[in-house]
Amino acid sequence: MRGFNLLLFWGCCVMHSWERHTGPTLKPTTKDNKCRDSTMCPSHATCTSTVDSYYCACKQGFRSSNGQNHFKDPGVECKGEFISPQTLQHLVVKSSKSGLGIEYDNECANPRMCPEHATCNNTVGNYSCFCDPGFESSSGHLSFQGLKCEDIDECTEMCPINSTCTNTPGSYFCTCHPGFASSNGQLNFTDQKVECRDIDECRQDPSTCGPNSICTNALGSYSCGCIAGFRPNPESSQKDGNFSCQRVPFKCKEDMIPDNEQVQQCQERTTVKPEYVSFCAQINNIFSVLDKVCENKTTVVSLKNTTESFVPVLKQISTWTNFTKEETSSLATVFLESVESLTLAAFLKPSANVTQTVRTDYLDIESKVINKECSEENVNFSLAAKGDKMKIRCSTIEESESTGTTGVAFVSFVGVESVLNERFFQDHQAPLTTSKIKLKMNSRVVGGIMTGEKKDGFSDPVIYTLENIQPKQEFERPICVSWSTDVKGGRWTSFGCVILEASEIHTVCSCNRMANLAVIMASGELTMDFSLYVISHVGMIISLVCLVLAIATFLLCRSIRNHITYLHLHLCVCLLLAKILFLAGIDKTDNQTGCAIIAGFLHYLFLACFFWMLVEAVMLFLMVRNLKVVNYFSSRNIKMLHICAVGYGLPVLVVVISASVQSQGYGMHNRCWLNTETGFIWSFLGPVCTVIAVSKYDNSLAKCVLKAEQGDLRDLEFPRTCAAERVTYSRQDTEKKYKRWITGKNKPSSQSSMDFHTLKTKKIKMSHYPTT
Repeated sequence: MRGFNLLLFWGCCVMHSWERHTGPTLKPTTKDNKCRDSTMCPSHATCTSTVDSYYCACKQGFRSSNGQNHFKDPGVECKGEFISPQTLQHLVVKSSKSGLGIEYDNECANPRMCPEHATCNNTVGNYSCFCDPGFESSSGHLSFQGLKCEDIDECTEMCPINSTCTNTPGSYFCTCHPGFASSNGQLNFTDQKVECRDIDECRQDPSTCGPNSICTNALGSYSCGCIAGFRPNPESSQKDGNFSCQRVPFKCKEDMIPDNEQVQQCQERTTVKPEYVSFCAQINNIFSVLDKVCENKTTVVSLKNTTESFVPVLKQISTWTNFTKEETSSLATVFLESVESLTLAAFLKPSANVTQTVRTDYLDIESKVINKECSEENVNFSLAAKGDKMKIRCSTIEESESTGTTGVAFVSFVGVESVLNERFFQDHQAPLTTSKIKLKMNSRVVGGIMTGEKKDGFSDPVIYTLENIQPKQEFERPICVSWSTDVKGGRWTSFGCVILEASEIHTVCSCNRMANLAVIMASGELTMDFSLYVISHVGMIISLVCLVLAIATFLLCRSIRNHITYLHLHLCVCLLLAKILFLAGIDKTDNQTGCAIIAGFLHYLFLACFFWMLVEAVMLFLMVRNLKVVNYFSSRNIKMLHICAVGYGLPVLVVVISASVQSQGYGMHNRCWLNTETGFIWSFLGPVCTVIAVSKYDNSLAKCVLKAEQGDLRDLEFPRTCAAERVTYSRQDTEKKYKRWITGKNKPSSQSSMDFHTLKTKKIKMSHYPTT
């Protein structure tokens, strides 16, 4: 810039000197002044007249298109030289020698020279406007004057697929569609390398659709459905983000089909195979009754019409025996669940009658709507159908989590027991190989029905009283069984139900669930092979005889009395009582309460045996550990009362805790012992394993102590000799007493008296030394 200013200053000086020296020749004249015509020179040029002609010169800041300073050609133009606004602000040329100063006006100093969103660029004698990035002039030219800058819409091709472009003044930003997320994690972005990827809403935890739902992911979206037995809550919606499922008050056809392969074959649109025609006809007959209600789940269902609609199905129940076992179980499952569904449908809009009873030749149903009866404490409800009864507590009804109308029902079927007989019984408790089980169905099939989501695991059991078809014999044992759809499409299982009482005409069952129930009579359920029966019982009798002799020996032979024999005495007593109770009461399952008491005593007595073994192991370890301590185990220091507190007290503690945690763990339908299905057996196995581990540990430590003190045993030679002599004498004395008792000789021999006198004259009290 400084060079340019000097150049201008030099040009002015030259022109002034040239004019002074050539004035007479080039001095402008008014004679024939051609510069009077303004068209003689182009724009931004100055016309100078001479004597006989003229010339044109571009104004300062402009340059001729032909490059000459003076020109006459009318086609020459004067073009402005570009000067940035920053340079133009400092463009001041001053001549310090002649005092001549040249200053240029900055049009861009006026903020109104260019429109909004534009930048002003000044030139010598002129200016230009340029739109900001993201804007363009209304004419489309890069530089302009007097126009406007209009926003450029970048949203035509700037954002990726599955996104929305938002145009802003001079810029834009991209936002992924709902159900998509940007690859850089930002909500708004402008980077063209970013992608919008699908969000899998079904992998979110907790589930987007809520519990008991099925989530299906789609591109940029998802859909919610409900599992079998549930339906969408009408007060919620997926659009609002609060989708939820609620339990259907009753099952429909679509809820039963997915769980049964046999039924699925009848619902396929393909042609049914010939061997399934009869079976599918029965299935469709049942579904036709159910479909009438399921087509409109809000319609009023009559309990009487519901009951009568199943009579034609029960009339043909004898034909079920022609089907395979799997087909029969599938058909029975569909039938029983359909009866339950229609009974529950009748509770949706019950009639004015709180209690309804419908009786037919093939089934009876009694239902009861619960209103305010459960406001009082300890209220029971009893329902009867045919000769069977069901009793349920209000606490169980409240525990069912029923919403809306609350009701219970009891149904009894006639003739179903002949089809769903004992061949469908699957017992997980009975022996698999050696037992010879003779079973027969001895009651009608009944069903307990209740509204609410919870169907099992109740705190207070439901009591069923079932009438025996044939009087119960003394050698028969009843088994309460419930129909379970989890086993091979449907089987009778004893899980969840126990016998409370059994008489000739009735059997009382206690169940912690609402279920379809029946009674199976087992004769000889615990009967084993004769050889195994003889071996087990002969072995038990021999064991009892030996225990009696051992107890008599410990009590009558004073010469062998010490702490160790006292431990053996208590151990033998506990084992004797446990075996007697086992032989006498293990199979007394007719009365469940008595059976539970027997199981509790067996639990205690067998635990006591193991705890006395533990006491003996600890005593043995302490005796070895303190072998050098004289008089350590004398009766002066150890109280038998303390030992008995351990041997008898700890088993009591274990039994009390076990009974308080799970009182129903004592007694099963086929034996009076601890329940093996619920894991209650570990209240016995756990302490037993602990006792065995501790005893093994004590024995190992005792061996280590003996090995470590092997070199010091010489100092104890005299006490050990005396102890050995005492044990030898005690054994010999016991043998001699048994011989005298068997042969009838009561007078002791002189030799034994002499031996005892010899031992006594050693002047050593054997109780002052440890015994072995």
